[in-house]
Amino acid sequence: MKFTALFALLLANSAFANGLDDLKLALAPLQGQGALHGTYESKTQRTEMDGKVVKSSENGAVSAQVEDDVNGFLIRWDHALMKRAADEAKPVAKGAKKVQALTHLIESSSAPAVAQTLNYAPKLLQYLANSQLRSERADTYQGKPARLIEVNIVPPEEDEPKVSIKENSHVAQIWLGADGLPLSATVKHSVKASMMLVLSFEQASKEEFTFSVVANRLVIVKRDEQGSAKGFGNDSQYRNSVVFTPKA
Repeated sequence: MKFTALFALLLANSAFANGLDDLKLALAPLQGQGALHGTYESKTQRTEMDGKVVKSSENGAVSAQVEDDVNGFLIRWDHALMKRAADEAKPVAKGAKKVQALTHLIESSSAPAVAQTLNYAPKLLQYLANSQLRSERADTYQGKPARLIEVNIVPPEEDEPKVSIKENSHVAQIWLGADGLPLSATVKHSVKASMMLVLSFEQASKEEFTFSVVANRLVIVKRDEQGSAKGFGNDSQYRNSVVFTPKA
């Protein structure tokens, strides 16, 4: 009798399980304790627009060697790259536009940002904490069986009394392997806001992720983001990408 009741309870629990729950459960053990070395590459392309007319455009690419082990976290930039960034930051002629793509890329490739790329499970769990499952179905990824879940990601509320949020939508499609871990994801963002009832801002973007599990970590091996932003006197289109290649 006790066995029958226990079996029924297990069946009930499994019936209510879903892909989002499985994903959270699979991510929890991945805390990044293993050593990982590799090459981190980041690229950016940004175009400032005036209607349909291109005002300016800049792009840049950087690469660094990264080590994360018991000795600490190290980002090793090439001396030649740092010199190019320093030359880029020098004053320009009056009226000329200063291009600082390299400097901005190096600044954005900070230790916390790179570390998150190498150990993404904790951050992804934060995003999923208040998320809502929209749908789930069987699918394939690179020719192999997978589960595809669609999730509404609910961002934490920000205490900005001067900012009125009109829209703040973040919808993720996540492909899961047989072990419940993410193989790939696509996230679409749409944000519309106004400030002091006068200034408005709109941003729409799409991020595409490819993941791999290495050294007890969920690693972003590729991330590509494309989007546009309009408001506060600026109208721009951009594309950012990050690639991390682990060393064997």
